[in-house]
Amino acid sequence: MLPSAKFVVAYTIGALVLALWLKSESISKNKKPLPSLRVNPSETYTENFYPNGKYLEFPMGTMRYWLFGNPNGKRVVMVHGISTGSPTYDKLARYMADAGHNVLVFDLWGRGYSDAPPTYYDESLYTTQLALLLQKVGWDSDVDVVGVSLGGAIATSFTAFYPEIVNRLILIAPAGLMQADSDIPLYGRIFRLPIVNKIVIHPYLKPVAMWGITQFYKAARPKALGPNKNPESIRIADAAFSQFHKHSGFFHAFLSTVIDYPLFDLHERYERVGQRDINRKILVIWGTDDVTVPFRHSQLLKKLIPQSKLSVYEDAAHDVLISRYPQVNLEIKEFLAE
Repeated sequence: MLPSAKFVVAYTIGALVLALWLKSESISKNKKPLPSLRVNPSETYTENFYPNGKYLEFPMGTMRYWLFGNPNGKRVVMVHGISTGSPTYDKLARYMADAGHNVLVFDLWGRGYSDAPPTYYDESLYTTQLALLLQKVGWDSDVDVVGVSLGGAIATSFTAFYPEIVNRLILIAPAGLMQADSDIPLYGRIFRLPIVNKIVIHPYLKPVAMWGITQFYKAARPKALGPNKNPESIRIADAAFSQFHKHSGFFHAFLSTVIDYPLFDLHERYERVGQRDINRKILVIWGTDDVTVPFRHSQLLKKLIPQSKLSVYEDAAHDVLISRYPQVNLEIKEFLAE
């Protein structure tokens, strides 16, 4: 039986008092990056999940990327969401590579085979990671960018600041336009409180935080976890969930992103993308049953980016990229070929 909202609040407050009483109350960020799955590989989320994987070393840590497909084909980079890691693009990435594209997939900081840097997990961190990656692989123009959920917000920010690099933009249920009072779950609002977020990663609070993250997974994939189970969604969810136990920095990165990233305050970035280049082709894909990043925000996105094309998937949830992959893959392929 899951704890009630009142229990979560009471437990959190009690843990805070205890943590403040103990000598370990003063929690500072680690001075070194927390290592990735590289030191503790997952059986479902393997180092060679995609072909031609490589590591890059930066001052903030080591990250992994995979570049495969046709070296002379159209360039497309894919940015995953807050939790699933790069396996979320399993079907789409391979499909686009087989179609003749040059596909670039990578793990965001604190996910998969990328370290978790001792820093704030805000817009700057993620946008800069994408910029550094593209610089390292030599992609400085004509790049098609795909982003899902948090990755959609990152892709939008990147396009706003590096418009000269981006060709076409594809957003799948993108974050950044959510409402703090209604779209962020209770545990998310608790973690974002100024006092709580300083010590939320303390071991005493980990059971509550883990419960909250588990609820996020269940909400994000109701069809995969419900009676009509989608095998592909379950497989990707299992690969993502393995990070909880295998990646020493995943817990820190996930919660820090909930705390630091402007999940409901990227309106200006979307508006900038909509105004800067009205001829840029932008595709937005959204499922009507999405409760993680609610479908109703698609109308606000259309207002901010009038030239975008909204593709609606009836009865699809937040995992539309996975649960409807045959249709989504084909639509993206045709969009990039226009």
